[in-house]
Amino acid sequence: MPHAIELKDGKILTPFGIRDLLDAVQDYAGEELRREIESYIDTNVADIDDYEKEYDRMEQDNERLADHQRSVLCNIREEVDALDTLLHDTRLNRARMQGAVRIIQQMIHREL
Repeated sequence: MPHAIELKDGKILTPFGIRDLLDAVQDYAGEELRREIESYIDTNVADIDDYEKEYDRMEQDNERLADHQRSVLCNIREEVDALDTLLHDTRLNRARMQGAVRIIQQMIHREL
């Protein structure tokens, strides 16, 4: 939404965009300053776009990693539940318990 700006000489400027502001800069301070400001804006807008793209990429990476971590933890929980079942069985089957422990260890080692 445009708003009125009072210039140093008392004139009122109602800019409708950056070009109107740059025209006023050129009228009052010269074309060289206008070019410098345009260059500065172009550089910073490009930087902002790059930062936003990098942020989006990192956010997607974080979501992917969180999904992977959740999946690994669910798998470990399943193995721990199976081990718990074996421990509560009336006959302890050491070989099956050792197998469950090895599976859990392998999952943990893969993630480390």
